[in-house]
Amino acid sequence: MRNQGLIFAGLLTLCCCAHVFAAAAPKHVVSDAKTVFTLPFDLVDNRVFVEVRLNSRGPFHFLLDTGAGGVTVSADVAQQLGLQVGDTGQGWGVGEKAVRAGQAQIAQLQIGDLAFADMEASVMDLSDAPQVFGTKPFDGIIGLPVFERMVVKHDYVNRVLTFTAPDKFDYAGAGVIVHFERPRQIPVVAASLDGVAGDFGVDTGARSSLLLYGPFCVQNNLQEKYGAKLEGVTGWGIGGPVRSLLARAGTLQIGEVTVRDLVIRLSAQKTGLTTSSAMAGLIGPDVLSQFDVTFDYSRTRIIFEKNKDYGRRDSYDRAGIWMGQARDGKHFTVVDVIAGGPGAAAGVKPGDQILAINGENTANLILPDERESIRREPVGDKLTLLLESGGKRRTAVVALKDLV
Repeated sequence: MRNQGLIFAGLLTLCCCAHVFAAAAPKHVVSDAKTVFTLPFDLVDNRVFVEVRLNSRGPFHFLLDTGAGGVTVSADVAQQLGLQVGDTGQGWGVGEKAVRAGQAQIAQLQIGDLAFADMEASVMDLSDAPQVFGTKPFDGIIGLPVFERMVVKHDYVNRVLTFTAPDKFDYAGAGVIVHFERPRQIPVVAASLDGVAGDFGVDTGARSSLLLYGPFCVQNNLQEKYGAKLEGVTGWGIGGPVRSLLARAGTLQIGEVTVRDLVIRLSAQKTGLTTSSAMAGLIGPDVLSQFDVTFDYSRTRIIFEKNKDYGRRDSYDRAGIWMGQARDGKHFTVVDVIAGGPGAAAGVKPGDQILAINGENTANLILPDERESIRREPVGDKLTLLLESGGKRRTAVVALKDLV
């Protein structure tokens, strides 16, 4: 049995944050791939999704993730393609449950004008995806094979990726260049959080601003430093739910890049990725999306160029509720309610089915869009939830407020 080791970094930040088993490099890249091309992306639950073709079929919807060591396809996709899947053991994601993975060979994988041949891929059960993405398709994850071969610019405002062959990339702009180390698959930068130094993974799959690992929090007494008391499910990953304490930080300094007033998550996990002392934590999209951010692995650097969202005040779910969705898409389900939060004050309880929000049937709503709306709607706005539990219906009115 082949030992795959850890599931790497953020997804899933599903926090999102997924992280996936490392896979061997493909035998070769199709030689006639263009040296520069662009590709639109969909931002789903704060993560970058692109269309990928596998064995001339698709498109499939893949997370493009700096925290992913290779390629992962869902068990459903592997079945659709008729792939032969061998068992490769188990590993850990951001959730607390160990997960099993298989291995399969993909003859061709195409992302935009970049194609790979003989791609080795992990195969995993991604059936927990509705807890994060609702009815949005989530067919797989791709990371390192792309970033090692192309310089990738993320334009979060216009939702466009630009891929450039490293030997054709020559940067002469005014952005801030931050160099990184890459001890594994994820770029790691030296940064300082309110004067506390640490090494952080830069993870497009990490879902929010900053997820801090348990050992780093304990070592630096961060729970006491920030007075973090509100705890709940703040994400869902491979391996299950991700529990964190919420707090608001002052300044994150990454080289000459400064980002202020961030909502941070202090991991409360007992097992899984976030119990590692290998890194201080993960810098995620709520930081990155304030910039046009370019990953240049060939020169071990990240280029940050401020965009129109730079300085936007960070916010977190203003209802204090983690909602999942039934696989059939018929309703939302309350997975967790943060004690002391607005949802709890309105009487919302874990296990409640949410049938409607402000009069709109949840079967017609997109879960990640609703989650984003709830964290961006003004403080003081109200959500009217039609709930069902034990066969009985009731209404709860949730007054939105900042938790931290």
